[in-house]
Amino acid sequence: MTVSWIETAWLVPLYPLVGAAFSLLWSPGLIRRTGPRPSGYINLLMVAIAFCHSLLALIGLHSNSAAGAAALYAPPSFHWTWLDTAGLRVGFDGLVSEPGLIAMTVITGLHVLVQVYSIGYLEMDWGWPRFFGALSFFEAGLCGLVLTDSVFFSYVLLELLTLGTYIIVGTWYNQSLVVKGARDAFLTKRIGDLVLLAGVIALLPLTGTWNFHGLQGWAAEITNNGEPLPPGFQLILLALIAGPMGKCAQIPLHLWLDEAMESPLPSTVLRNSVVVIGGAWVLLRLEPLIELSPLVQGVLVVVGGTTALVAALIALGQVDVKRAMSFLVSSWLGLLFVAVGLGGIGVADHLLLVYPLPMALMLMAVGTIVISNVTQDLTQLGGLWSRRPLIGIAFLVGAAGLMGLPPFGGFAALRELLELTAASRLPWLLGGLVLLTNALLSASLLRVFGLIWGGRPTPFTTRSAEVLWLMVLPTLVLMGLVLHIPQLLVHIGLYNLSPLPGWGPMGWPLLASTLVGAGSSAWFYLRPHPLAELPSGLGGLQHWLAEDMHTEAFYHRTVVALVVGLARLSAWSDLRLVDGFSSGTGEVALEGARRLSLTTSGRSQAYALSLVLGVLLMAAWLLAH
Repeated sequence: MTVSWIETAWLVPLYPLVGAAFSLLWSPGLIRRTGPRPSGYINLLMVAIAFCHSLLALIGLHSNSAAGAAALYAPPSFHWTWLDTAGLRVGFDGLVSEPGLIAMTVITGLHVLVQVYSIGYLEMDWGWPRFFGALSFFEAGLCGLVLTDSVFFSYVLLELLTLGTYIIVGTWYNQSLVVKGARDAFLTKRIGDLVLLAGVIALLPLTGTWNFHGLQGWAAEITNNGEPLPPGFQLILLALIAGPMGKCAQIPLHLWLDEAMESPLPSTVLRNSVVVIGGAWVLLRLEPLIELSPLVQGVLVVVGGTTALVAALIALGQVDVKRAMSFLVSSWLGLLFVAVGLGGIGVADHLLLVYPLPMALMLMAVGTIVISNVTQDLTQLGGLWSRRPLIGIAFLVGAAGLMGLPPFGGFAALRELLELTAASRLPWLLGGLVLLTNALLSASLLRVFGLIWGGRPTPFTTRSAEVLWLMVLPTLVLMGLVLHIPQLLVHIGLYNLSPLPGWGPMGWPLLASTLVGAGSSAWFYLRPHPLAELPSGLGGLQHWLAEDMHTEAFYHRTVVALVVGLARLSAWSDLRLVDGFSSGTGEVALEGARRLSLTTSGRSQAYALSLVLGVLLMAAWLLAH
């Protein structure tokens, strides 16, 4: 029975896909008399079945020694051929591996909690079929992504997730900001996807395979034989990392994530916790190829380090709580890019493992505040500790899970990253970058907590009612899971059992940076302090950060202006040159025909004379040459 759960784990993506298909029955014009609620309950049921299957397969992997050893050393595989012609085979090759089962369990379990949370959050909303169907579509795509062993189908699934982002961000499509957010998120991610597609197509002729394990073997053969890289291979690698950069909202493809905050908050929970790490998952699978190119590794370090620092600074100046959290997502994933660039695949795995649950917990806690106080403006919140202490504790637990604060899971992963930077060629620069980013992340998280739960009540929070238990219960369950992440990491063997799991070299500097960052925000924001508001002379600094350092305006003046200029040049050339040439030649032909028609007189002597003159002129020309 245990073996069957593992071998049939490929069915997990199909359960939510069935739920999404059933949601179509409640589209406008089909089933009306029941209202939209059955679509949500059916999706919740299918997601729960997917979670149970994933969990049973994972338990079977670790509890049954024979099945576990077989799945670890010879993972069950499955194949589906999509195209097989002229020597080209394109198919969905999948592996049921231990990392894939862990990822599917996290994805499906978090989806169960979020769908319960969504029933309370969207209690009075009529868009249930579209919203719950899109959530299940997301889950199916993510589960397929962690199962596939093909870089081509990874690209296909990332494209489907981009489409899902457009659909779910545009849930409330009658609002102009929602339409703009959905469009910008779709187009920005499409830029990275198109570059990724070029890299995927160019990869096959060089390596002869699209399977990740085949690519790993090809990279090992290149390394062991000391062969030079094929011409243009580094450009292909740069194209391959463009897709993960867009999906993980890394500079310069980072603006889509805060634009996507216009969607309902439950979708924000999933997008900021598990959907964004789909790109990181593909990046980690490409690590054997990335190790072949120091240039690409350097690009990842520069992009990740820049994003980590800049996004953390921007988050400090944000007024909208959802946008502040979105930039913290980019900052944390920037640290993961640094780890991949430094060759620390194990460190990057741990950063990826400890990230989703704390971020989802904080966003759930924020959602209970937004829905009951009818605002997400941090300047209009405050004083909620006396009214909503339990949710405040949940937010603090989530924040501690991402800070460098022992014994939480984020501390161990960040300490490993700091140790990795110490062994790099630029230990002081990269180590200082990690410490500074951790301090800014800690300061940003405590700033959000202080502006919501600290200080005095405002007109928006004076009468802050409790939300439905359907929102509180998943939040508290998730808080318990985040608190147990260190024990889970010890149980699966990542860290040794000790009073502080994950403690080791570089622990003290990391803890000091956390205390400095979090302590500064606590001093300024937990109680009214005059320095919490910048003086008028420095107000432009906060406005500059709140406006994302005017990055969007910069893009409008450069990239958008260039595209518009090229479009206008193309329109002018089409109108004046192409159309003008064809119209001009047509008019010349018509005018020539009109003039020749005047020479038609009907006199045979004139025709004979013209023929003789023509013959004489032709003879003279031939004699002259």
